[in-house]
Amino acid sequence: MSKLIKWWLGAALLVFGGLLPVTAHAQDISYSALKYGTTQTSMASGYFVRPAQVTVKNHAYVVTMDIKTAKKLTSWPVKVLSINGGAPENVRKTKDSAGNSHLYYSFTTTDLKHDINAKLYIYVPKVYKATHNISFKFKTQGLPALTSTKTTKAVTSHQSSTVKQAASSRVAKQTPTAKKQASESRQSTAKQATSKAQSKAKNDRVSSKSSSSSSQPMASSSSQSASTQATSAADQVPKQKTHWGGLIGGAIAIVVLVGGGSWWYFGRH
Repeated sequence: MSKLIKWWLGAALLVFGGLLPVTAHAQDISYSALKYGTTQTSMASGYFVRPAQVTVKNHAYVVTMDIKTAKKLTSWPVKVLSINGGAPENVRKTKDSAGNSHLYYSFTTTDLKHDINAKLYIYVPKVYKATHNISFKFKTQGLPALTSTKTTKAVTSHQSSTVKQAASSRVAKQTPTAKKQASESRQSTAKQATSKAQSKAKNDRVSSKSSSSSSQPMASSSSQSASTQATSAADQVPKQKTHWGGLIGGAIAIVVLVGGGSWWYFGRH
């Protein structure tokens, strides 16, 4: 029984330990302040206090740095505008017993082997005012490894598996209903398609009959009109020919009679 309890306690620590902030003890780390993108020492190098402090928190390095400026340069003449692509964290201003200004700030990263870039704003009234880019090169020897990353992956995998199982369960419960809805939807679609096809066929038949009925009277009317015109033409043309022929024949007969009568009359006298 005791072994079972120990096993459950170990599993709980493994799972929930990755969900809680993990902070290691601070460790000193030295670094160089360089001209931006080079290996040359920056003119602002003297402002930075070595070493920096590094802690491991939530599976990442949290680096805390200190900028110290002399009292004669006024209070906190150097301001960190950005570092490692983001705004400085945990900014804190203090002064030591000699009146020197200390500006503490932090940044978070998972890789200190590459250069860390920053942008500074320096303002000493009536003396100097400028914005500078600067690079930091950290010495990573003895730096604690981020071993808790494995635990994070295990927790993430466990959470992902749990979410997938819950989703699968919901899908399994909803499957019969989804199938029924899909079947009803298909049947409804088929009925609608059949109804549309029948309605279209009926409309086509009605349209065809209407067109046929309307064309028949027109054809009959056209036929009757053509027949009437042909009959009228047949009645008129022969009458005109017969009338003129009779007139011409009559005229010829008159001429012959008159001519013949004249010849007979003058021949006798």
